Amino acid sequence: MPAPSDTLPVRALLACAIAGMACAKVAQHGGTGGAGGDTGFGGATGQGGDPATGGFTGSIIDAAVDGGDAGDPFTSCTTGCMDFPSDPFLDGIASDPSSMFTGAPTGDGPCITEPEDGALFPNNWLRPRVKFASTAAPGTIFEVRFHADKEAHDVVAYTKNQSWTLPKDVWAKMAAAVRDTPITISVRAQGGGSSSVGMRVAPVGAAGSIVYWAADPAELGTQQSVSSTLEGFAVGDESTVTALRVSDVQMQTRQANNALRDVKCIGCHNSTPDGASVAFIDLYPWNMAIAGVKPGTTGQIPSYVTPAGQDTIRQPGLGIFSFSKAHWHDVDPQVKGSVVDRVAVSPYYLDAPCKPYVQTKSNVSLAWLDLAATDVVTSGCPVEGKQFGIIARNGDSNGAANPTWSPDGKTIVYSSTGAGQDGRLQSGASDLWQVPYNDRAGGDASPLPGASDPTAEEYYPAFSPDSKLVVFDRVPAGGVMYANPLAELYVVRADGTTPVPLRLRANDPPKCSGQVSPGVNNHWAKWSPSPASLGGRTYYWLIFSSNRYGTPPVSAGGATVQVSQLYATAIVADETGLQMYPAIYLWNQHTDHLNTTPAWDAFQIPVIP
Repeated sequence: MPAPSDTLPVRALLACAIAGMACAKVAQHGGTGGAGGDTGFGGATGQGGDPATGGFTGSIIDAAVDGGDAGDPFTSCTTGCMDFPSDPFLDGIASDPSSMFTGAPTGDGPCITEPEDGALFPNNWLRPRVKFASTAAPGTIFEVRFHADKEAHDVVAYTKNQSWTLPKDVWAKMAAAVRDTPITISVRAQGGGSSSVGMRVAPVGAAGSIVYWAADPAELGTQQSVSSTLEGFAVGDESTVTALRVSDVQMQTRQANNALRDVKCIGCHNSTPDGASVAFIDLYPWNMAIAGVKPGTTGQIPSYVTPAGQDTIRQPGLGIFSFSKAHWHDVDPQVKGSVVDRVAVSPYYLDAPCKPYVQTKSNVSLAWLDLAATDVVTSGCPVEGKQFGIIARNGDSNGAANPTWSPDGKTIVYSSTGAGQDGRLQSGASDLWQVPYNDRAGGDASPLPGASDPTAEEYYPAFSPDSKLVVFDRVPAGGVMYANPLAELYVVRADGTTPVPLRLRANDPPKCSGQVSPGVNNHWAKWSPSPASLGGRTYYWLIFSSNRYGTPPVSAGGATVQVSQLYATAIVADETGLQMYPAIYLWNQHTDHLNTTPAWDAFQIPVIP
């Protein structure tokens, strides 16, 4: 679900942005482990837990099991610790101005927008940046201070800028030494007021990499997408790398008259479970293509995709699709009965193969598509039951859209709706339903508890990597689902034990920013490739796109395009329930691009030096 405004009439290019998940690289940074909520300054909220401790009952730091950090000298100190430098950092200031900040602050303090109050950071994350807005006169000096009770000194910086990023060496010590402990960040203007927010560092890291669609919003407004790319980075990277360009793609798709053509759009991308390639929906007539992103194979057709498989996935009228790790492997001679299994699950708009494609159709089927099909395809026309087939959804007479396939391969969750249009969703009723995969046969379909509320429209679901949770978008009933500013993110348990969906705290921008949700189009959440468990708690990390950053919309070609940016957040599960945390802005992304449809996985893209 990309960010362009609903005023944008150019549906062909913009629909290209709605179906992405993404790809990234294998490079990993830092350790692994788990963390708690916050205390007194906007900590974790959710179902159950002690509000005084952010839902947790005590520290869970354990150097013996904290992955990669066993025996770390920074974790042994409990008071008067010397992990933080005693001298202040002077950011472009000639002499130490500490004496200017000895009195009590007066007046309103700056509006701190980064970090958001109560955020939980993976311990291998991009180093925190403090960003704030102030009405102080140009040239005013600001004091930025990080405080942790166990440390003998605060980290202090003086700057005339309205942002300051923690140095790498200090962040490395903080991430190792001050985990599961409140850290207070204060910003004070010279001769003015002071503001503070809180954050925590988790005793676990985040795995994998993130790849997202980066597009020039002005191009989208003029029906162009020439310079858009898939950008990627590993957790902790401070820049991005181009993973794929349109011109790299070797596989061709088909035009409405069935003639082959070069791919025109890669924005609607999805990661393959092996991390080596991405698949995506091209522009009209909306067929699928696949291309390598692993260094040395960029743009190439993977060897397991047969000619029949190519013709199967480039049928017209597909949409947001999904893969499952349980159904993504080659023949294993060590496993009895093992066969090639390279399958995608997708909406299917055609009444039958090679029939004319109808652009808007409410009764859309759900299909399996075999990328490794071996039977011969005649004249580019796959045969139902051989190269692809329809998945039965007994009990659901609506159309199907934007499926997510559980990593364990057992269940498909999808939008049961009549609002499907070119694989995306416009206006109309939409609830999340579930159906067993059942070796391509499907079965009895049923509403997903907590995600089938008649007072709301639910869509864009995504399974967590352990198949236990489903995150999704939600708007009020009757609302347009495509690029709706009212979109918010919710989560339910996949086992149906969450009759009331839990709203992500990350929906809410900082209060002092003047922005509120609903109103900033929080959309397209995807999970990190693996949760981390420690001390009876499981830590999930998510990436999503939002318009809250404050980048002005771009007008071009008579259209208005909202500029989305990427954010991350945490959900922590324990015996008390699910705890939610505020968002973390990814400051390594380009702010002059519309960044959306992210995915997070263990991908193989070029490593950033």
